[in-house]
Amino acid sequence: MKRPSLWLFVLACCSSASPAFSADGYQRVAGLDVIHYRIGLTIDATDSVVTGETGILVSFTQDGVTRIPFDLGIMMVDEVTVNTTKAVFTHDQKKLTVTLPEAYPSGTRRTVTIKYHGQPRDGLFIMKNKFGDRTIFADNFSNRAHHWFPGIDHPYDKATAEFIITAPEAYDVIAPGRLMERTHLKNGTRRTHWRTKTEIPTYCMVIGATQFSVIQAGSWNGIPVSYYLYPEDRENGITDFERSLRMLEFYTKLIGPYPYSKLALVESTTRYGGMENASAIFFSERSIRGTKQGEGTVAHEIAHQWFGDSVTETDWHDVWLSEGFATYFGALFFERDEGRDRFMEMMTRNKDRYLRTFASTPGPIHDPRKTDLSDVLTSFHYVKGAWVLHMLRGIMGDNAFFAGIRDYYRTYRDRNATTDDLQRVMAFHAGQPLGWFFQQWIYEPGHPIYALDWTWNAQAKQAEVRIRQTQAGTVYEMPLNLAFYTGDTVVRKKIQSNGKEQRVTISLEAEPERVVLDPDGWILKEMK
Repeated sequence: MKRPSLWLFVLACCSSASPAFSADGYQRVAGLDVIHYRIGLTIDATDSVVTGETGILVSFTQDGVTRIPFDLGIMMVDEVTVNTTKAVFTHDQKKLTVTLPEAYPSGTRRTVTIKYHGQPRDGLFIMKNKFGDRTIFADNFSNRAHHWFPGIDHPYDKATAEFIITAPEAYDVIAPGRLMERTHLKNGTRRTHWRTKTEIPTYCMVIGATQFSVIQAGSWNGIPVSYYLYPEDRENGITDFERSLRMLEFYTKLIGPYPYSKLALVESTTRYGGMENASAIFFSERSIRGTKQGEGTVAHEIAHQWFGDSVTETDWHDVWLSEGFATYFGALFFERDEGRDRFMEMMTRNKDRYLRTFASTPGPIHDPRKTDLSDVLTSFHYVKGAWVLHMLRGIMGDNAFFAGIRDYYRTYRDRNATTDDLQRVMAFHAGQPLGWFFQQWIYEPGHPIYALDWTWNAQAKQAEVRIRQTQAGTVYEMPLNLAFYTGDTVVRKKIQSNGKEQRVTISLEAEPERVVLDPDGWILKEMK
């Protein structure tokens, strides 16, 4: 019998008002919802000072709001208006606090327009690329957008956005969304206008401007795919991005409809190896080599379009919902395209990275001790997060697991989600509570360290197996597979492990030559 979608149930559960503070310490703006950003920027041909005008459409969700604190760095604010009325403001190089002309009733919408100029300290970089050519790229993650435009610099408040960029005529400009306009102006500049129709987090609201080779690589299911490459790297980029169309097809079929109007893969001069900006992914110039060695990053960033960009973490402590998903689904593409061995090779590297990190800096995935947003992201969110999904897949089986993933995406598409939201959806499809699983793997540090020994009772024709968990702290409750190998014969048995030590007796036709715990590699563990 088909079970109904969890969609309406989850929407009802998530309709309560947001708390004033997120768990990561960011103070939320009570009574306000940003609907849309209109980001205008003028870039000079030689000067690093930019001129900006950002219009922010806000909706008041409660009565009595008299001030709005926007995030904004060291830019010099020239004027603030609310609709057409000039507003009083204060600016301390962290917060731009706008005093409203009146306290608007709930349900009212107003546009706050901020005119400003300056040289961004961070977030927007004007520098030469590896070929010596001038480039301008935004690099917002995690909370660095406010260094070059004002707003709510936290993923809890997503919004639509448009980018109206006036730049030297020779520059191509790329940004999220659909291209609305490209106009040559008479003063040697060109205005380029991109606009999104779906809400995205501020860390995805970026621009890139330089002289590109722009290549239309094709389309899948009506979604155009293009490459923006430095002209000298044209051939290298075409080689490195070759499988991007197959990745787009794979994720669409596995998860659900692609959430944006285009997919642009952009070579950039930025901090990270890859940044998943919605519909306009930036890849470091260092990774474009024509060797295909960066294909894992390409798959990871494309998977982010569904998880991170469309389904966005409500709180930074839940960023594994972005990075763990992208890491695991990045590996899943290679399982489909190259086989299980390639997939397990990638998962083993993730495990080794996790173990090295845990040995030096132990901690959980969800770590409330971290409140510095520049330090909140750890490798646990990537590699342990990927293993959490892998273990959940092993427990649920492929059919239930991927049905749950599709339901989770369908429910929270273009919205925010928490770990609790994911747990609720997956428990629905698993047909069992999963609190025990998420508690031990997300909220507690560590992993099981198993020790296995066994003896053979020839008279009873039974293997007597003893399994111990030797780690300190959490005792893990997990289903375990045991494999008994005798010549070419393999007998598999599943047991439930839930104690520091347990013994099981397994009847077999012949004495096994060896006994292996978790032979298919479904559990993040060590063996002693």
